[in-house]
Amino acid sequence: MRYISGILCVLSILCATTIQGQPINGPIPFYALPYYNYKPLTISIGKYKNELLTTDTAALTRLAATIKADINNTDVESLYFLSIRLYDMGKKDAAFYWFQTAKARARVFISMLDPAKKGGIGAPGFEREQLFGAINEIVGEYLNGYGFNDLDKGLAVFIRVRSEVKDIRSYKSVYKQIVFLDDAKLESAKADKVADLGELIAYVKANKADIKAQRIKNGVQDKY
Repeated sequence: MRYISGILCVLSILCATTIQGQPINGPIPFYALPYYNYKPLTISIGKYKNELLTTDTAALTRLAATIKADINNTDVESLYFLSIRLYDMGKKDAAFYWFQTAKARARVFISMLDPAKKGGIGAPGFEREQLFGAINEIVGEYLNGYGFNDLDKGLAVFIRVRSEVKDIRSYKSVYKQIVFLDDAKLESAKADKVADLGELIAYVKANKADIKAQRIKNGVQDKY
């Protein structure tokens, strides 16, 4: 199975042993300076960096609708930050959807980076790739931990996100300072992500009882 390492990575978060199995409250303690800090809340990059600072739940919900309508003109980091802010403000179902959406788009983004021109520390392409990886690892503990409290709801999100991968367009107009591969490769990058999600969906469907039992045993269930 081509994506089995990715599946095992997700499941290690879904079923990981936690300290005491106690519910976690408050904001996700994530920071990736200088781009994002949870306390004091600061966001320094992204099209919606100012709007995402709101502490008004209704305003954040409206912003999510705006971003959804504008998604192909929106940077990936804004999608990740939206998922964090929604989680922090108690909109955890929406947060899980946006986190998985951001992950799918980040995967295609990284696949489309020109490796010969990605650069190193300080280069925007390299920095975004590192940022997305850090968010997947640290924030993923919370979002994936929550998203599979109800396995059927979690699967429905993955199925929805998979169906939306086809709508991803070129990143060239969003990230003008980053060099990407030719757009002819975009369909292949999207197809790979659709296949990855398909394998993950199939695996979870076939192992729901085991996953649920392991989550309960390790104190993950209903912790996040």
